[in-house]
Amino acid sequence: MVAEAAAEEDRSGAALKRPREEGDGGDLPELELRTYRPQRILGQGSFGKVYQACVLETGDTVAIKSIGIKALPGQCFQQLSGRNDREVQILKELSGHPNIVCLKGAFLSGVDGTEPKLNLVLEFLSDTLHRVLKHYNQMSQMMEHRYVRLYQYQLLRGLAYAHGKGIVHIDIKPQNLLLDGGSHTLKICDWGTARRMTLGGQAAAYACSRYYRAPELILGATSYTSAVDLWSAGCVFAEMLIGQPLFTGADGIKQLVEIIKVLGTPSALDLRAMNPNYPSYEFAPAVSPQPWERVLRGFAPREANELAEMLLKYDPAARLQPIQALMHRFFDALRIAEQPDHLTLFNFLHGELDWCTQQERERLIPRWYLVKHSPSTKSR
Repeated sequence: MVAEAAAEEDRSGAALKRPREEGDGGDLPELELRTYRPQRILGQGSFGKVYQACVLETGDTVAIKSIGIKALPGQCFQQLSGRNDREVQILKELSGHPNIVCLKGAFLSGVDGTEPKLNLVLEFLSDTLHRVLKHYNQMSQMMEHRYVRLYQYQLLRGLAYAHGKGIVHIDIKPQNLLLDGGSHTLKICDWGTARRMTLGGQAAAYACSRYYRAPELILGATSYTSAVDLWSAGCVFAEMLIGQPLFTGADGIKQLVEIIKVLGTPSALDLRAMNPNYPSYEFAPAVSPQPWERVLRGFAPREANELAEMLLKYDPAARLQPIQALMHRFFDALRIAEQPDHLTLFNFLHGELDWCTQQERERLIPRWYLVKHSPSTKSR
């Protein structure tokens, strides 16, 4: 599949074959020779385009993310090794987690031309949280708390897994959260801006979509942590509860003003925690924080107000870690009720709970799930 030519091929009805070259694929997940027929453009951005495509040999539907690469023709295939393309490498490392989009394979196109493309073949999910929230707004309805719990739990679980491997997404927002309408499974996608956390490492402060951007990024911090994802997750959580983004500044400064209206004036300690290099500044007049019951307009139960407050804090180190957030009592309803769409919530991968104590594991995995999946039960 060729990104720019795909639209032309789609109109002509021609099928596109994955090229197989010597060394193609490296240590990527095994991918047999397949023929992809593009059906429509799902999205586009500065990176390139994302297509919905049909696999002619199997009839499966996939998403193909076509990314322009800057490389000489002879060096293009190095991109497929996973050593030179960050998104490929990260998706390979996170492979298998139920709340992270699955990389099915990758191939190059246009290697003989002036605009070579790296194409990532990803699993296809029919919807995004952004479109679901938009639908609720069009219907003048609020998302049911049951779905808020399901989606927020899965978002936090996916982040806990990535953060446990030292990977931060950096651009969590409803558009990057895929949903399956049948199973209500949520998967985090678009890991193109993700990076691995390194001690003392520097990164661009201008990261993450503005409405979901952590205040330390607004203040120009370049040595931030995975806590930026926790702020974004808190913003997504509030948006599901009230039906619209919580902080909607027209630019970076106005975004900070919107945050101050809710959290109040940051203290000198808060400013130092967000960005140690930020010049000393005293905000005047001082603004008092708003109670979360008022911020969430009375739409949320008390437990939801507590969770929002724990995620949306100025001090990055004070934000509730995702694995701890999963234990919050807001999610107890998921652990109490034995329902078909709850089963996958507790199928933790090997090593996923390595950072947890035995008591925390007992808190995370309900007894009914353990009984249902015990060796003795399976052997009957």
